[in-house]
Amino acid sequence: MAKFSTSLIIQFDFRALIKEIERYFKITLKKEVIQKIFSDALKDQVTEKEYLIFEGMKKNLSREMRIRGNVDEYEPETIYIEIQNIKEKDVKHFNELFSDGDNNLTKKDE
Repeated sequence: MAKFSTSLIIQFDFRALIKEIERYFKITLKKEVIQKIFSDALKDQVTEKEYLIFEGMKKNLSREMRIRGNVDEYEPETIYIEIQNIKEKDVKHFNELFSDGDNNLTKKDE
């Protein structure tokens, strides 16, 4: 299984990623968590934060897919997103749309 990771500006690119994840995987993300991410970006400018945006089984995957978000201390406008336990073709799709120029593809041979 592989994972996709990227960092995004919360008020801009993150919205597009949310829509694409729901469309592409045909899942519904935790709306209350997404609302909290946007709210925290405006109200809490200092604290490091971790979010579990989705966790569950997806058809054709042997493991639970997980989507996590992290916001670093004093970096309230940027979120680091990681989609875990997906196929390489899925990683390629998201890299084409949302690549931040870093090494976004991480393979795990387990």
